Amino acid sequence: MGVFRNLPLLLLLILGTSGVFVRATALLDLPRTVNVSENALPGTSIAEFVLNCTHLNSNISVTLQSVTPPTTFFNPPAISPSDTMDKCYSIKITLSPSAALDAKQVNQYTLVLQAQCPTEKLVETQLFVQVMPEDAAPQCMGKFASADGDLVEVPENVAPLLPIYTVILQRPVSGLRFTIEDNNSPFSISSSGQVLASETGFSLRHHNQFRLQILVTDRRGRNCSGILKVQVLHVHQPRVNFTVPWQAVMVQENTGPMQRVTQVSASGDHVRYEIIAPAFHRLYTINPRTGEIHNTYNVDLGQFPEAAHTQLLVQAYDMLHPSDRATMTLNITVLKANVLAPRCSPNVFVAQLPETTPIGRTLMTLTCTDPDVGNSSLHYQVEGDQRSHYKFRMQGHQLQVNTTLDYDSESIAAAGFQYVATILVTDSRQPPQTTSVSVLVTVTPVNEYPPACPVHSTFSVREDAAFGYIIGFVNGTDWDYPFNSIIYSLVGDAGGSLPDFYIGPWSGTIHVLRPLDYERQATYQLIVQLQDAHNDVDPKFQLSVSCSITINVQDVNDQPPICQPMIKELSIYSTLAPSQPVTYLECSDYDRSTVLPLCYTIVGGNINERFHLRGNTLYHNRFSYDPDEIFDPLTFELLVEVLDSCSPPHHSTTATVIVHVIPWATTVPTTSTWLTTPRTEPLVITRTDYFWEPTPWFMVVLTTSSILLLAALGWLAWRLLCRSIPRKPAQLLLQDRSLPHTDSVNREKGALHDLSKEMDSSSILSLGQFDGRAQDPLTGREYLFNSSTGARRWT
Repeated sequence: MGVFRNLPLLLLLILGTSGVFVRATALLDLPRTVNVSENALPGTSIAEFVLNCTHLNSNISVTLQSVTPPTTFFNPPAISPSDTMDKCYSIKITLSPSAALDAKQVNQYTLVLQAQCPTEKLVETQLFVQVMPEDAAPQCMGKFASADGDLVEVPENVAPLLPIYTVILQRPVSGLRFTIEDNNSPFSISSSGQVLASETGFSLRHHNQFRLQILVTDRRGRNCSGILKVQVLHVHQPRVNFTVPWQAVMVQENTGPMQRVTQVSASGDHVRYEIIAPAFHRLYTINPRTGEIHNTYNVDLGQFPEAAHTQLLVQAYDMLHPSDRATMTLNITVLKANVLAPRCSPNVFVAQLPETTPIGRTLMTLTCTDPDVGNSSLHYQVEGDQRSHYKFRMQGHQLQVNTTLDYDSESIAAAGFQYVATILVTDSRQPPQTTSVSVLVTVTPVNEYPPACPVHSTFSVREDAAFGYIIGFVNGTDWDYPFNSIIYSLVGDAGGSLPDFYIGPWSGTIHVLRPLDYERQATYQLIVQLQDAHNDVDPKFQLSVSCSITINVQDVNDQPPICQPMIKELSIYSTLAPSQPVTYLECSDYDRSTVLPLCYTIVGGNINERFHLRGNTLYHNRFSYDPDEIFDPLTFELLVEVLDSCSPPHHSTTATVIVHVIPWATTVPTTSTWLTTPRTEPLVITRTDYFWEPTPWFMVVLTTSSILLLAALGWLAWRLLCRSIPRKPAQLLLQDRSLPHTDSVNREKGALHDLSKEMDSSSILSLGQFDGRAQDPLTGREYLFNSSTGARRWT
């Protein structure tokens, strides 16, 4: 009874698994009667059923049209996709929040439901809800409640989760809970008492019989139990099946006896093969185990003209279950022997094409014929190496360009800029005969891309960089082959002045040509022209681009401080107060990077330590002009060393301050006071003379160095005399201008040499006035000097 109650659902699953396509909307398991307890709470599910549609769609409609007698105890149907069946929806009817069932007043409600799937007809059905009084305990009935239990048999291929049994009760009661005690079986039970099949199927290698102990419990804890035995039956499934229902093969005549024609294959266990039609065939035989078919005799169409076309019916069957079988049709066609290959014109194609040849352009039309049967069906195919295989294609019998004929790559350059391919022309007969047509295409360059400016366009150089110093490289790019074949040049002004920088025409190396001065110009904006070369068949067709680069001059502490004036002369009275400044030194440093204050130090002429410096301010100590004591000179020539930094490294200059001291005696009034003449202590003045006494090894090194210097000067004079003798000029050799990179270094060196000569002729150092004064440490004599030229003059 439990099985037949769910017969509609079982039929639906069987139809779905067998491939039957349901075309109409269907509310499964309706109409029907459900029981609900009068104590059921709002939200309790009272009925669930399945809606089947042709296609899954979110626009399905299921409505509750009416309830008899009228009430608001039921919610509208809730729709959700089914988890167990395809193209189905689960419909649930639940109690509303206002539900208050009373079996004494109304013991049955009739619900009219309407459902419609898109593009399908409207379906109307009924659901009968019986309200059960909550006073009866569950009572199991029938064989289920006996000691032996009930028995149900199911096939091993039963659909997953299909209901196979329904627990039998004397009176249906709502709110019951069904459980399988000590459940080690693959079965499960639903809330309505239906035993469901395994979700993963059965494996008869372990068990084929199961015993289920089912317990039924109501809300008050009252229960009943029963036993269900499930017997799983083995089902033999037809498994023999050919992979293809028919097959057609062609063989060549006169191939000899027992040659393999083809092989058939069928799926299944213990499969054997046989030819069942025609009944009396003598040309072919089949291997019963492998399915290979061989010709029995040498097939000669002249001797056996009926062998040109043969149709065989091949059967495959299970050796253990002969009724499990399948058949297929095999058509065998015997062809006459094919001897001559096709003939094509031209048989060699040679062309020269630019790399910008458009895709799809027809290069040639190939004319081929088959001498065996005239103009038979011919197949054209382009073959070649990895580089040339996909460059061409055959459109019928026309050779066309398939992809871009790239000239700008290392791989094509290694092959001499040639694409080599072969056209294979094959006839459609057996055995197939093939003719090859050679294709040789040489690609010529086209200047397609202008040079591109480098990403890095800012350089830095110290202001004391020497002539020819390499600042950096302008790395322009050019995608035309040969790659980065670029001529660099600086775009200067029309003033005719010597440039400060020079760029190598082939290397892009930026050199220093003239002395740089951060204080004169800290930043240079240069325009570099990049012009490609050797990228086109026409050497005059060149593309260029102008790039802006920035050269930042880095400040270097390379200049000594300058004082105004360098020699300062003044006169003071000896009575000047020591706290009063004598004079100020006005010195400055032209280097902008020097942010530290200048350091002033008296290095000479400070006799008796009568002067001292506080910063750039000169102060004096008290003078002494007493003939009986220390008598200071009337003129002090102070040598002040000025440093641009108090810590090394630093540059220095020497300023001279000549101070004339005018003695001035102050008149003291005569008094009658007796003065005690103190005893005069002798004043000892220690004067240290510094002199330099070299060590013996230094004298040896100095003598050796002097000899080497004299020898070098003599060799240099001899070379100059040899150069002054006129010689016959050597014949100049012509350079190969086709290799621009090999002579780039020579041209750059020549340009640098010419520019250096021009700078030497224009850089004549002129003598200026003396701006410093110093004392010779050996002789003690004083001299004036020029800090720029190094010229000296004894005072």
